[in-house]
Amino acid sequence: MMDYYEALARLKAELPPIDELEMVPLAACSGRILAEDMVARYDTPTFDNSAMDGYAVADPEASLTRFVLCGRTAAGDAPGQGLQAGQAQRVFTGAPVPAGTTAVVAQENVRVEDDQLILGRPANLGQHLRLRGEEFVAGTTLLSAGLRLGPASLALAASQGHAELRVHRRLRVAVFSSGNELCPPDAELGPGKIHDANRYQLLGWLALLPVDILDCGILPDNAAITRERIAAAAETCDVILTSGGVSVGEEDHLKSALQSLGQLDAWRLAIKPGKPFAWGRAGRAKVFMLPGNPVATFVTFHMLVAPALRCLMGDAVIDPPSWQARAQFDRDGREVRREFLRAVVTQGEDGLSQARLLTGQGSAMLSACVTANALVEAPPSTTINAGEWVRVYPL
Repeated sequence: MMDYYEALARLKAELPPIDELEMVPLAACSGRILAEDMVARYDTPTFDNSAMDGYAVADPEASLTRFVLCGRTAAGDAPGQGLQAGQAQRVFTGAPVPAGTTAVVAQENVRVEDDQLILGRPANLGQHLRLRGEEFVAGTTLLSAGLRLGPASLALAASQGHAELRVHRRLRVAVFSSGNELCPPDAELGPGKIHDANRYQLLGWLALLPVDILDCGILPDNAAITRERIAAAAETCDVILTSGGVSVGEEDHLKSALQSLGQLDAWRLAIKPGKPFAWGRAGRAKVFMLPGNPVATFVTFHMLVAPALRCLMGDAVIDPPSWQARAQFDRDGREVRREFLRAVVTQGEDGLSQARLLTGQGSAMLSACVTANALVEAPPSTTINAGEWVRVYPL
């Protein structure tokens, strides 16, 4: 069986990004993956301006407390006439300051008598001034290819006059569940039947990603139908996700269907839960076959499928984020597979993260997944004592 880290490394090596790119209007770019570096078109700020509502003053020696007022400039105005030493001009936040300005004084810190501006003390050189290019200059790379675009990056792009960006095409992902025992949530349960939970959690996971989703329903335990429907999805989709039907039972047909349509690259991992996880290819589509137990699907999607999808999307951040926390539990080292346990991570009185395991760690027990805010990694054949550091993966 393959260890988790070996599986993750193989997935990253075997899954280059989809190479189709498109120009997308900026307002529709949230969550998309940038396909090329975005550089600054302008110095930022583009002109010297005021950071406060107040008065621009010319005082090269920072020694004056009285100035002659001459003019007024608001945001959007052209710069006012240049100032000579001892002169001041009324300005507002974001307004260009006139040439010769050495500082801006907040309006609440001055008083005005006729045409005289009076300060309580001299202004420090450069105070409340935003100088041209002090953040960055034209030609600076602002956003790097592989960035998942969010509100701040979209605002930065807009501030530089980019009305559209080149991004990777959205992945098309098909989702199946497999098994005669499954029925939709709105159906009455007959003998031996269970409601289909996995397909809905996969649809929920995918809704958090910039992908187009095709809900393909439930596959019956029938080899011919399974092969036909997988082949049809492979014609139009980049990725096929299945859950269940990937074990070694006589009624588990997904493995043989995949082998007849393409190839099976890896099968069975040394992780718990999630051992019967597999991946391969059907036609041009990448196929990920997740276990039937819902918690195993939960864990393998978060720890393996999501990173694989990020690879295909061109995302620069692939590995699931993690950090260290102190264990609030004891765990013996009898398990030979790497475990990912459902936990709640909180901040202790010492300010450090601490991890508490939830009850109900069985691979069919979904309720702990609802409460959990992290997965705790328990390395194989390793005893964990309370107070020791463990790696946690936020959910």
